[in-house]
Amino acid sequence: MKRFLLCTLLLCSSPLWAQTETDSINRDVWYNFMQAYQDLDASLFNQIHTNDVIRVAIDGNLLLVGQQYKDQNLENFNRWNQTRVKQKIEFSFISRIQSGLWAHETGIYKLTRFTDSGSQSYYGKFQVMLKKVGDRWKIYMDSDTNEGGKVGESDFQKGDILR
Repeated sequence: MKRFLLCTLLLCSSPLWAQTETDSINRDVWYNFMQAYQDLDASLFNQIHTNDVIRVAIDGNLLLVGQQYKDQNLENFNRWNQTRVKQKIEFSFISRIQSGLWAHETGIYKLTRFTDSGSQSYYGKFQVMLKKVGDRWKIYMDSDTNEGGKVGESDFQKGDILR
């Protein structure tokens, strides 16, 4: 009986641990990512990335590393603040894999920009490598593509949408 209870406890606790790591990743990375985009907060956005972050913009044929990427973020957010951009970003996950201090996640993002005349959404596939630094998850590598505009709402709806 003791052996049965121990096995049951171990089997039941594994998914709970994985769920806790997913919750930690959501808290440390994705909710802050969404908040930074909504609030146009470059500082918060840069804090969710490692100092040696690798950014690959596939459609732009661009690779940025570390401070170079963070400086570009500051420029983008400053421009958005000057033009008073109103936006929100959402994430739909296709794959989430975590092992130790590393995680790999893929999915679809939906960036919606709001104007006086309405809103427009933009979509892309993303792939990230996350690294646990101290007690916080951070983005180590981030790449995305919209595949020539082929990624859309139906792709977004197929994944596990972050709420």
